[in-house]
Amino acid sequence: MATSARTPDGGGPVTGTGVRGRLEPLREAELTCAQREMWEELAAGPRGATAVRPEGFLTGPFDVLLRSPEVGRAVAGLGALLRYESALSRSHRELVILTVAARWHAAFAWLRHDVYGRDAGLPGAAVQGIAAGTAEPDFDDDGDRTVYAFVRQLVHTGAADRERYDAVLALLGERPLVELVTLTGYYCLSSMVLNAFEVPLPAGASVPWTAAPTAP
Repeated sequence: MATSARTPDGGGPVTGTGVRGRLEPLREAELTCAQREMWEELAAGPRGATAVRPEGFLTGPFDVLLRSPEVGRAVAGLGALLRYESALSRSHRELVILTVAARWHAAFAWLRHDVYGRDAGLPGAAVQGIAAGTAEPDFDDDGDRTVYAFVRQLVHTGAADRERYDAVLALLGERPLVELVTLTGYYCLSSMVLNAFEVPLPAGASVPWTAAPTAP
């Protein structure tokens, strides 16, 4: 069976084969009016350069969500708001996304945000630690440690203890914390879409899963 974007619990790095996932990609010429509206909104938005492939289909979770364009537009709109208009810093946004992607082994999300996270200033050693699911990656910044501890516990247990909650609230304040938790949930949703429909990695791309993420 061809390697998909859903990664195993162990073994070496997972490499994309370029093989399609569980759904055939929808081509632009095949779209309904509602689907075309979603497509055009994505193409015109901040993700336009990466959301539409030159081959003529949407990338990542968006091709899947195109089957339900009303849901897809709502999901894409929330994602754009959280990524591009959030009160969170860019580095904290990427830290959240990488932590969620590592928890669920959402390979397609990891592939993109590994690059974005490093560009936002996350240390390479810390990104590697996040991929491995370690409890204390090698961060340079205490604020990053606080955010990671909170998000990691949240995605592993579905809750956060008072100590971690108080620490991240003191660091961020109420509005950024609300957006951080919402961003965590958004990328859990995105990860479920990627994994359930086995959205594949591009040919030759790989993610560094070498073991299942560990529980807090």
